[in-house]
Amino acid sequence: MEDQLISLDENMKVTIVNRKKSYEISKQKLSSIPYFVKLFSNSNCDTTKIELDLDESSFDNIIEFILDGQLSISIESASSMVETCDYLGMDEIKRKYYDCFESNFRIKHLEEFLDFYENHKCLGKINEVKLKSFIGKYFVPISNTRAFQKFPVTLLERLLKMNLGVSSELQIFGGIFRWFSFDKKARKQYLPQLMKFVNFCRMNDAEITTCGIMFKDSGYNSNLRQGKKPRAYLPEFCQFDCIINRHYNKSLISIYELDEDKINIRRLSSSNLWTKYGQFTRDETMSTSLIEADHIVDIIYDSGRKGIRVDLIGKKFKYLEMFGGDNSYYGQAYKYFVHDIRWVYTYNKIKKTETHHRNSGSNVFNFKRLEVISLGDHLTGICYGNEDPDDSVGFNGCLGSDDSDDGGGLNKSHDQYYYSSSLDYRKLSSCTLKGPFRLRSLILSRLGPYWDKVWYFLTKREFCKHIHSYLHVLDFSFLKDFIGSDSLDHIELISHDNTMLICNKETKMIYSYNDKIDHWQLLSKIESPEKMITIASICLPFDCEQ
Repeated sequence: MEDQLISLDENMKVTIVNRKKSYEISKQKLSSIPYFVKLFSNSNCDTTKIELDLDESSFDNIIEFILDGQLSISIESASSMVETCDYLGMDEIKRKYYDCFESNFRIKHLEEFLDFYENHKCLGKINEVKLKSFIGKYFVPISNTRAFQKFPVTLLERLLKMNLGVSSELQIFGGIFRWFSFDKKARKQYLPQLMKFVNFCRMNDAEITTCGIMFKDSGYNSNLRQGKKPRAYLPEFCQFDCIINRHYNKSLISIYELDEDKINIRRLSSSNLWTKYGQFTRDETMSTSLIEADHIVDIIYDSGRKGIRVDLIGKKFKYLEMFGGDNSYYGQAYKYFVHDIRWVYTYNKIKKTETHHRNSGSNVFNFKRLEVISLGDHLTGICYGNEDPDDSVGFNGCLGSDDSDDGGGLNKSHDQYYYSSSLDYRKLSSCTLKGPFRLRSLILSRLGPYWDKVWYFLTKREFCKHIHSYLHVLDFSFLKDFIGSDSLDHIELISHDNTMLICNKETKMIYSYNDKIDHWQLLSKIESPEKMITIASICLPFDCEQ
């Protein structure tokens, strides 16, 4: 008899009024919702009619789920659904929305994601701190996406107030101008307020001149006349100085292997002495997501083909998987922003007199080896191989290749080095990426009036500089002895403070290059029994600097 009464009670209909909508549902169905279970357990409550004040579409979704097992999940409904689930105590459904958000993060949804994580304390893989750190670390490639160009001005201002890690204030100015150029007529009114976020006081004369030229090209009278100081080129609304706090300075670090599970990191001081930064222990459980807090830093080396992730607080490290699926380093970079950059996939055949530009979609390439890959404002690289329209298994759509027998100078055979101003990672990731180094290369941004790219190439026989479509052979006499080997695997060519450095990891000697006089100057020599893995120029977060 008692069991029959309980059964009748569970099947009793309960009227639920949520704002303007009412439902009649059995207690048995409602017992899957913790809020109602707690309510029914209170004998003092009248549970025949319950009034709620929840988002109507979200509550409809919940009712549909408990009645028919159907749950609709979308990014647009996530915020209201999480609030409803919080109120009803439905943590399992809330977790499904967190998982949906984490797996579907895209720059075009950045405003929705910022709103969501600012309003909800998330304990998952992404939270407000990690998302803002991601924006700060990758603002430059983000600002080159088509999605960025479509941001509302309120979102752009919101981003510019963050602690953005850039190497030059001109990168901030360039991002604003790309956004403005998407719709000049409608957005011209916003330029004065957006210029408040640019630290013109941190720009040199060449950078100020570049800004003046860009203003003039956009229709503003920048008063470009000979004899004037560069700052006078700017419109009146650019004469004040911004107080936004940004991180410009990079640290030069060296990494040493103690054993397969321990590394040491040292940092170059202002007096060119290497001070110990810390010892790090290998931890394969570390996350590899690009969306991580400031104290998680990725050190990319070996011409972009290798990487180490370090936890500066936890003193842990992990070698990164650079290539592969969506979860690899470049796979994530492609998924989040590189795929959305408006760029024609082209390759440049590197020659000593000029560079030929071709649209890569019109040819098939026999791609043999990736020499250099770099994620700066977008994904660029240098590959080696040959152009072969009749090769049905060739590589269609990347750059090109190069594989001379001795790996000596450039352009010694049918195979060539090719530079790509924009790599299609989907095609690149399917290629063989390993192989001995025949080339060490560096791409520098020369922040002058024309914002040039300067490429340096080092082979066993030559050292060259490429600028304005011409390849200039530079002095190689010092480098021949410095390299001291037929291989370039022990050589690092990197940029630091817009200067090129070369490091011999076997002798642990580092030189800086003076481009104006084609001369190398000793920067540092390290006496150490430890094996040097690499040197790198990285941006350390403020609170992790020592």
